Amino acid sequence: MFSKIHFRLITIYWIVFSRIWMALPLNIRKLLKHLKYRYDARGILHQQTLLAEIIIHHPVNIPVIVFAPCLDWNVQIFQRPQQLALAFARQGTLVFYIQPQPNFKLPSFQKIIERMYLCNVIISAFDIIPFPIIYVLTWNSGYISRFKSPRILYDYVDDIDVFYGDREQILQGHEMLTRKAEVLVVTAEKLYQDIRTMRPDALFCPNGVDYPVFEIAKQRDGFSPPADLAPVFAQGRPVIGYYGALARWFDYDLMVQVATLRPDYAFVLIGPDYDGTVRNQLLINMPNVYWLGAKTYLDLPNYLRYFDVATIPFILSDITHATSPIKLFEYMAGGKPVVVTPMLESLRYPGVMAGGDGEEFALKLDDALALRSDPVYLKTIDEVARANTWDSRAIEIMEALRDKEA
Repeated sequence: MFSKIHFRLITIYWIVFSRIWMALPLNIRKLLKHLKYRYDARGILHQQTLLAEIIIHHPVNIPVIVFAPCLDWNVQIFQRPQQLALAFARQGTLVFYIQPQPNFKLPSFQKIIERMYLCNVIISAFDIIPFPIIYVLTWNSGYISRFKSPRILYDYVDDIDVFYGDREQILQGHEMLTRKAEVLVVTAEKLYQDIRTMRPDALFCPNGVDYPVFEIAKQRDGFSPPADLAPVFAQGRPVIGYYGALARWFDYDLMVQVATLRPDYAFVLIGPDYDGTVRNQLLINMPNVYWLGAKTYLDLPNYLRYFDVATIPFILSDITHATSPIKLFEYMAGGKPVVVTPMLESLRYPGVMAGGDGEEFALKLDDALALRSDPVYLKTIDEVARANTWDSRAIEIMEALRDKEA
């Protein structure tokens, strides 16, 4: 998801650009349009040539999925679209992930892993692919019209109210995609129940985990804590951790209560100030709370390694009840007891402990610490993680797409 700041910058850009554009004489605007058309045409032809070379080196019947521009590949928090792109490729699909802001100084098609390409291209380059499968989200539905004869794979990942921007426009896009999608995927039980009347064929497909990436967090022997976590770890106090976006849905007030009730626990927060809600919070100024800022996706397992308990303290709302937290399965794959606020989607999984207020949440942390080495509990959460991998999600979605072809 884009942040509110991102949307504001885009809005300001287009307001300023449109005013400058309309101030130009009509003949100048026509000339600039003509030059841009000719420049784009040459670029598209070159990109189509490169794309054709990639395609001919793969089997004729290989499925092709094109990810419409959504999240930058290198965004601070590695999310569902990037994970599914990699998983589809691992499962034998040819995947093209279009950057939302293409950098034409970079290669048009950059191989990330076998069969998966990061694309700095003009969308029209994909016109040479007949009936491409187009992966699209609620908020980027406008790209569908720019593909020729697309087979729409609509991933309905969040409650509509979570998205910034023109709500009416986003809702219209959602309704269009719900009607036209060849395969409609939903990530949470609440979303599934909301949409199954209109689309009884909707596929319930929550988030997942790249299990091998996070399994390494189970081991500490032979490793050292990251430099900014080392002073906290050296205190010898239980480390209660969270990583992910720090945003309006994070329950700062709850965690102030919990940190006050458990002064002997060290609370570690990892993640970006997603929407500007962090810096004025009392929470990050508490003596036993440590905000370490954003980390890269591949750095997260080494931080998770030193958590004693992992948490998801979100404010309860329609939005969070319909949220499938990726970190839930990552925490479990890393062998960490999990304590959450009682969000309906998270409570569906064995091994999840929930506290609804500060006192109850603190007591659940105590219970979780007692389970750190409990073999039965650790086996339970490991089984949940293994059953909810991104590869298994990709297989389910591809089977649904093949069924539509039959």
